Amino acid sequence: MDRYLVISSDGHAGLPPERYRDYVDPQYRDEFDRQLAAAIAERAAAENAFLISEFNTKWRAENADGLDGAWDSAMRNKVMDADGVTAEVLFTDGITENNSPPFGADLGMRPFDANPELQWAGARAFNRWLAEFCQDEPVRRLGMGLCPALWDVETSVKEIYWAKENGLKGMQLSHIVEGYDNYNHPKYYPMWAALEETGMVVNFHSGASQPYDQTAPGWVGIYCVEYPFWLSRPLISMIFGGVFDRFPKLKVAFTEVGGDFWWPSLMQLMDFRAKVKKGSAKMGDHTAKLKLTPTEYVQRNVWIGSSAQMDDQNYEDYHKIGMNRVMWGTDYPHPEGTWPNTYEQMHGALDGLGEGDLEKVLGLNAVECFGLDIEPLNKIASEIGPLRNQFKQAA
Repeated sequence: MDRYLVISSDGHAGLPPERYRDYVDPQYRDEFDRQLAAAIAERAAAENAFLISEFNTKWRAENADGLDGAWDSAMRNKVMDADGVTAEVLFTDGITENNSPPFGADLGMRPFDANPELQWAGARAFNRWLAEFCQDEPVRRLGMGLCPALWDVETSVKEIYWAKENGLKGMQLSHIVEGYDNYNHPKYYPMWAALEETGMVVNFHSGASQPYDQTAPGWVGIYCVEYPFWLSRPLISMIFGGVFDRFPKLKVAFTEVGGDFWWPSLMQLMDFRAKVKKGSAKMGDHTAKLKLTPTEYVQRNVWIGSSAQMDDQNYEDYHKIGMNRVMWGTDYPHPEGTWPNTYEQMHGALDGLGEGDLEKVLGLNAVECFGLDIEPLNKIASEIGPLRNQFKQAA
């Protein structure tokens, strides 16, 4: 085939907020109606505090036609075809937070001030819609269901099996657990077992953080530097908690990690601490008798969704992580992503890699991670994928 198979590790989809009503359990629809206007206003206020309104408004106006692909199936196919993307992993929050599900069941699923029962109702509403959306294009759309597992593991297990039966490919968990049991806690074992049994991928997507004082100077810059830290916490807790020893076939992805350059340093730090050298030996048996090094767990159980990359992203970082672990992504339709200049940014990030590495990062790693049938994917890629001879390859 003279074209590459491209599977984006990071895409976002969601309905305009008022249209989630039909997907909410009937007993929660009155509450949905009561909260709708306030929720829209709250999201607008949060966006104004966080984003540069001139940039955001201009970007949306210039790209208005394609933004409907957040929920419009035909438009999404048109955008993906133009970008050379055969398939994509789909998360919530289509046009940033303008398409968030109700009751705090958004991309972050933050537990702060959330009502557990309602957050689960919002998650189920999104999962129902997402399953329908993915069934329109079951080869091209790899849905990540929402799973607010901090509240109820038993409900989480039921939702995992429902998601599997309805064609979703994985479950997104919240990486913000402050005040609740971290993912090394044994109470999560039934959930890990269900995910391992079904082959569903655990996915953590960056974005959420602890609350910041938005009146203090520099808070946005502080957030932009710190948010990868919050995303790293589930990995650290799962490795040192022995989760990957107990569930060796569990698959976990970390998406939009905020510049892949810091990930090798995290692996190095975990390896150092696991060796119980002088710097940490006084703290006792903190390794939980791990069978492998942390880096070995990463290279066996973990994949990195590499999207919204740094302007000067260095693909040498991919080699340090492991070329069979990195999955390129567009982050469509978020403004920090590649669209509508995907080909240009794809070349900027990946030109110079060897052909085998390009194949892995663009698509084959995702095939392995999500357990996909490659034949129907290659059929689509043979028509729309980027041409191999357009990439500058390593000698």
